[in-house]
Amino acid sequence: MRERILEKAQELFFRFGVKSVTMDDIARELGISKKTIYQHFEDKNSMVCAGVKHHFECDHFISEQIHNEAPNPIAEAVMGAEMMRQTMSGLNPSAIFDIKKYYPQAWDMFSQYKKGFVLELIRRNLNKGIEMGLYRANINIEVIARLRLEQIEMGLDPYIFPLGQFNPLETQLELLDHFLRGIVTDEGLILYEEYNKTHITLPQSTAHLFNNKSTY
Repeated sequence: MRERILEKAQELFFRFGVKSVTMDDIARELGISKKTIYQHFEDKNSMVCAGVKHHFECDHFISEQIHNEAPNPIAEAVMGAEMMRQTMSGLNPSAIFDIKKYYPQAWDMFSQYKKGFVLELIRRNLNKGIEMGLYRANINIEVIARLRLEQIEMGLDPYIFPLGQFNPLETQLELLDHFLRGIVTDEGLILYEEYNKTHITLPQSTAHLFNNKSTY
């Protein structure tokens, strides 16, 4: 029952934003009482935190699979962009803003995840790209890794990119494209352009996570 409640809550948050969805809405969609929900979740905040935690578990798994199976760091970045397309397609932009503004505990989880796992993932990609001659050897890995990290959060900031004017997915993809073009070598650029002309699929081991967006 806890999993059913969390799955439905995530589905509604994804479609309508977090703030606008009430516990009554979730109970009504599931055909259960609010009392049943409160038997599994102390309050809406605990539900949001549980959903964010589950999202990061899925993200961690997929990112590691992509890292392990991508033939090179540029392919890894392009596959990461494809993952972004699949997870953010149809996402109500206000969902992310709601978490940042109204659920500081959940947003802190995002910040810790970003500064830990995501930063290390970027470092690994940059180091490998330099080793393979696909990224410029003279880049400062720590500076560039943190730049990319902050780009991700900046692309989600509605004060910089107002929701009615900018699509969060398109913004993220534009920032990633700009970032990669700034660090690739001539050889890396040729490879990147080739990937942009073809469709790169995600690892088969991750496919089941995209069958239902609410579980991711």
